[in-house]
Amino acid sequence: MRKSLLALLGILFLTGQSGAVRAQNVASAELSLINVQGFPAVGALLDVYNDQGQPIIGLQPENITLLEDGQPFPASGLSESTPPAQIVVAVNPGPALAVRDGQGIERFKRITDMLASWAIARPLDSPDNLSLVTVTGPIITHATPSDWAVSITSFQPDFRSTTPNVQLMTIALNTAIETTPLPGMKCAILLITPHMDDSNIDLTLNEVAQYALAARVRIFVWFVDADLYFNTPSATAFKALALQTGGSFFTFSEMETFPDLESYFAPLRHLYSLSYNSSQTTSGEHTLAAEIQTPTGTLVTENQTFSLDVQPPNPILVAPPSQIVRQAPPDDPFNTELLLPDQQQIEIIIEFPDNHPRPLARTTLYVDGQPTAQNDTEPFNRFVWDLSVYNESAEHTLVVEAVDSLGMSKASMGTPVVLTIVRAPTGSQAFLVKYRTPIAIISMSAAGIILIVILFSGRLRVKSRTERRAARKHKVDPVTQPVPIQQAETPSKRQQVARLPWTRDRLRNAPAFFTRLGPDGEPITDNFIPLVEKEITFGADPIQATYVLDYPSIAALHARLERTDGKDYLLTDNDTIAGTWVNYDLIPKDGYILKHGDVVHFGQLMYRFSLKKPPAAEAEPKIIPMVPAK
Repeated sequence: MRKSLLALLGILFLTGQSGAVRAQNVASAELSLINVQGFPAVGALLDVYNDQGQPIIGLQPENITLLEDGQPFPASGLSESTPPAQIVVAVNPGPALAVRDGQGIERFKRITDMLASWAIARPLDSPDNLSLVTVTGPIITHATPSDWAVSITSFQPDFRSTTPNVQLMTIALNTAIETTPLPGMKCAILLITPHMDDSNIDLTLNEVAQYALAARVRIFVWFVDADLYFNTPSATAFKALALQTGGSFFTFSEMETFPDLESYFAPLRHLYSLSYNSSQTTSGEHTLAAEIQTPTGTLVTENQTFSLDVQPPNPILVAPPSQIVRQAPPDDPFNTELLLPDQQQIEIIIEFPDNHPRPLARTTLYVDGQPTAQNDTEPFNRFVWDLSVYNESAEHTLVVEAVDSLGMSKASMGTPVVLTIVRAPTGSQAFLVKYRTPIAIISMSAAGIILIVILFSGRLRVKSRTERRAARKHKVDPVTQPVPIQQAETPSKRQQVARLPWTRDRLRNAPAFFTRLGPDGEPITDNFIPLVEKEITFGADPIQATYVLDYPSIAALHARLERTDGKDYLLTDNDTIAGTWVNYDLIPKDGYILKHGDVVHFGQLMYRFSLKKPPAAEAEPKIIPMVPAK
């Protein structure tokens, strides 16, 4: 088998021994660097070469079909670029490189002059990345062409005392692939070497070729030696290395013309960037390949594997209201038909836990499991909840759902919202309150009319003769004349207090009372409720309640206070939405016995319960010092 391999390599050598030998490639394409950061838009890099190893240019998006897990997707974008090349020149020192020609110039000197001229001729802004390595390690790495030219010119190894070896290829490959400054940057190695006396060199270089192919590194070989070594196993093995990796092979003994280096490296400076819109909805490992229609036929790349984390969108309610109170308008508090508000704005935010934001197809607001509002276009983050259909107080549950452009959906956790309906008071008392101004005007007008009638009726009556005579006698009779008296003294302070309104008297005589407290817990001046009756009801409806509390959170009949056994005050709630609380705890269904100083909440109204004669405070314990026994 080994002899057959050597014979085949010998034939390949004979067909190209007249100077440079290029790889006889077939057309190829390769997909690399799949990028899912912009998912569902997925990007990748694509190289397409003809059978001469030259890049195929001018492809259009319609020439590319992407195969994601075997499913075809059209390319949504395709662009060409000219990235820089990463080039490593590897010098394998040996006595053959120090041989001088008829003009006394070393072979290596001619090579370095040619390489330096090529590097200096590169544009000043050339982004190519150049390195120089030898058997002892790197000389200069990842340098600009101008800096690299200085380094190759000054590089003068001791060729006559150095033995070439294949370890140089490992150093060169590691240098080529250790870093790639730009995505899609391609690597190449220019190997300058004499022959090597190694019986296993063909096997060793075959392993190097497999390594280079896996790393996508082209190897170009300049075989520098005497003519008699151009037909040796060593030369054949190096030529096979170049052909297998897509490079070329050139022999140099003395005066041969050097190949154009740009013909080596120009094909490395071409790249396609493509994109397509994925419809993947499953996380994990996926495959991607590209099918390319070229002028000479169809090429299909090998499958490349990429990982994807994709999760449905997560909708979240933003500061939903915990309670909504619907009641008559402030300017028409007795309107029994109209309740406000009649709608509520609901806002949400949509997060993408997979960090792949994408367009939304729909968002829906559910109330008690029923779809209430839906957005099929922007804005997707706002809803209008129609409240006009609710006429009874109740607790409702809000849920929002988001569906993205991939059809993936997720619903939020249920959020409770208490909807309180406060109805306008009705009945005769409500009628009197509603129309108190017209009634007062009418009453005052009627009283005025009656007074005028009385006055006029008295003035129009004609006095009799007897009455006139008695009046004249009364005026001249000293006994009947008025006697001036001294002005009455100003009433005392106690008398003034006695004349205060009856509510003050009731408060003074009440065995207990409620004191209204403000939001800060401080009493509100002159806002007391005397607890005189044996039973008192509290609420917003003046027909049902003994004491009316006009506040949105108060039910029509909210709570009841009973005086039991003539001393205890039992407070019960009437199954209201806002509830009745004592000391910030909801009272039990069977009621709560109030104690002096308790803080009572009727809905959102806060009072303090006080007894006229509070119980005596517990006596503080007396401390009696112990006298030690004598």
